Amino acid sequence: MKITPTPEQRTLRETLAEFLDEELTPLVRRMADRSPYANTEDAPDIRAMIHQALTDLGLPALSLPEGQGGQGRPQEAWAVAAELLGAALYQGPLLDTVTAAELLARTAAGGARDELLPAVADGTRIALAVREHGTGTTAVPARLTVGQDRKTISGTRTFVGFVPEADHLLVVGHEGSTVRAALVRPDAPGVTARRHEELGRGELYAVVFDAAPVDSWLETDAGATLAEDWRTVLDAARVRQAAYLVGLGQGVLDLAVSYAKSRKQFGKPLGHQQVIALRLADLTARLDAVRLVVRAAAWAVDRRTGAVRLEAAQALAMAAETARKITAEVMQVHGAYGMTEDSDAQLFYRRAAVESLRLGSPAELRGEVAPLLKDRLTGLVHAQSA
Repeated sequence: MKITPTPEQRTLRETLAEFLDEELTPLVRRMADRSPYANTEDAPDIRAMIHQALTDLGLPALSLPEGQGGQGRPQEAWAVAAELLGAALYQGPLLDTVTAAELLARTAAGGARDELLPAVADGTRIALAVREHGTGTTAVPARLTVGQDRKTISGTRTFVGFVPEADHLLVVGHEGSTVRAALVRPDAPGVTARRHEELGRGELYAVVFDAAPVDSWLETDAGATLAEDWRTVLDAARVRQAAYLVGLGQGVLDLAVSYAKSRKQFGKPLGHQQVIALRLADLTARLDAVRLVVRAAAWAVDRRTGAVRLEAAQALAMAAETARKITAEVMQVHGAYGMTEDSDAQLFYRRAAVESLRLGSPAELRGEVAPLLKDRLTGLVHAQSA
């Protein structure tokens, strides 16, 4: 298994890093922060411009089929790109759009697939609506009530990102034992969205669908079910989210190192204190280890080899716990200043608290993979005894 970035991936990283430079990154970090002390009226316009710029750089197309401009190893490329987005604390519908596009790409040709996949490559934004409650796993979509004529849906979804800015909502849910997915317009009659007041102060909404009209249903190809396709797509989404959290940890570590160099105590930079230097070194080593796990999971997802579901869930659980630990430690390094609105440290701390739960908390992920780990251990015992 080779996890070193390819020349193409290094080029992608350099291009994206050039775009997210020292001038733009501070703006990106605060473009979805609903601070009560700042004016955010122009934030949707800024997010739209950033999304279009990232689209022009080709990020949504990474996950498209190769025949439509995509890459043969999209998650390995995304493991590189998502890190940079996490370091910049990017907030927007891009990652949801990519997940929706991957699900569309696995469905039957014609209809929504043929129309939306090229549109995604041009900047169309899609928000995912999967969870019914704040708790529970995204592996099993929430309930969905379908009208008798299959023209409407009803249900509730929470923590749906950037609803007013999305062109479509992709609602995934189960009707009895059948998993279904429908595209709905966010401004359609019967759709009501209310923004959550959450720690991250971002753009997450609770959405109620009350006999909302369906634009189109996603139909599966022969030989597959939507439930299987959703789990496959979810594995890839978890790897991207894990890479994003690794980038978030790297971004806040870089912030702490810069602060430790400039902040002086007793006439010396804070970083010259051994306890601070050793703490930052330990966090760096932890993050590097998680980065390797995420890269390995991306490699496995692209090739569908090994226990892909297990590796994707493990990578996300490790990245989520590490991001929470690093941001908490960095807040301590910054002291009281880190809690002020002027400091970006509190932004990282807030976003880590939310992003670490987006596709399943570490506890939920462990509950999912416990049977897989049991099967793996049972297989090893049988192999040794044979």
